[in-house]
Amino acid sequence: MRSALILGITGHFGREMGKALAKQGWNIKSIVRNLQHLRESQLDFDIIEGDYQDAALLDDASNDVELIVYAVNPLYHQWHKQALAMLEPVVQLAEKKKLHILFPGNVYNFRPDSSAITESTPADPVTAKGQIRVTMESRLRQASGSGARVTIIRGGDFMSRHGRQWLDVILKKKHGRFTMRFPHASDHRHFWSYLPDLCANAVQVIDRSKNTFEIWHDPGFALTQRDWQQAFAKNGDTLRVARFPWWIFSLLSLFVPLIREVMQMRYLWQQPLILDGSKLKNELGHHYQHTRLEDIIKDMT
Repeated sequence: MRSALILGITGHFGREMGKALAKQGWNIKSIVRNLQHLRESQLDFDIIEGDYQDAALLDDASNDVELIVYAVNPLYHQWHKQALAMLEPVVQLAEKKKLHILFPGNVYNFRPDSSAITESTPADPVTAKGQIRVTMESRLRQASGSGARVTIIRGGDFMSRHGRQWLDVILKKKHGRFTMRFPHASDHRHFWSYLPDLCANAVQVIDRSKNTFEIWHDPGFALTQRDWQQAFAKNGDTLRVARFPWWIFSLLSLFVPLIREVMQMRYLWQQPLILDGSKLKNELGHHYQHTRLEDIIKDMT
C-alpha cells in the first residue's frame, strides 16, 4: 500500500487531501500537535503526536512514505516571519530521501489580468504575500533538481462543507433565507475552488507529472453575483444580496494585524485573476472532477 505523510491535516486542504488519498487506497500518516483538532474520520489514520519541525520526529515519520502533502500554513499575519522557515525542513528532507512533495499553490503569485493565467505565465506578484509564495515555489523548484519531486496544484479561494473560510463570512442563512454580502461588484468574476474537487484532481495528477517539477492549475469557478443567484435558484432558493462592510475592515485594520493583511489582498475582489485549467482537464479527460455549483451549495448549506 502506498503511504503519504500529510503535514497540516487538521486544516482545510490537509483534511480534504487525507480523504481523497484514502479513497484511492493510500495509507495516511500525519504529525499533529493537538490531537483534539482531529475529526472522527481521521482517527483511522496513522497519527503521530508532536511538531513536524522536530527534525528527528519528521525524519522518523517519513520512513516508508513516498509522498509528503504540505498543507501547513502559518497565521495570516505571520507569513513574513514563518512561511519560508516552516517549509525548509520539509524540503531538505525531501531532497535527502528523494520524496515527492504535493504543494497547494494559489493566485498570489500573479498580477491581475483579464486573460486566464496558465502554468507557464511568469510570476509577477503585487504584494509581499505574493512574493513570499513565489519564493516558496522557487525553493521547491530548486529542490526538484536536488533529489525531490514536486507537484503544485494551484487553486483559488476554498469552498468546502467543513471550512468554507470566506464563505463563512459572507454567506449567512437565517430563518431559512440566504443572504450573501458580496465583497465585489456585481459583474466581477471571483475565482473559487471546491476543495473536494481540487483534492480529487490532485491525487490523480500525482502520478501523471512528466517532470520532477510540475504545476497544474485547477479551473475551479469564476463566479459573478448572478452566477451565485442562479445556482441558488436551481435549488429552489432565493439569494438575497447585500454589500460587504469593507469600511469596518478598514477601521479594524488600524488595530488588528490579521485584518490589515486581509485588506492588502482586497485587490483580488476588485480585479480579475482567473486560472486556465486546460492542461489539467485535457490530462484527466473524463476523470476530471468538477461538481456543479448548485450541488456544492446544497452540500454546504
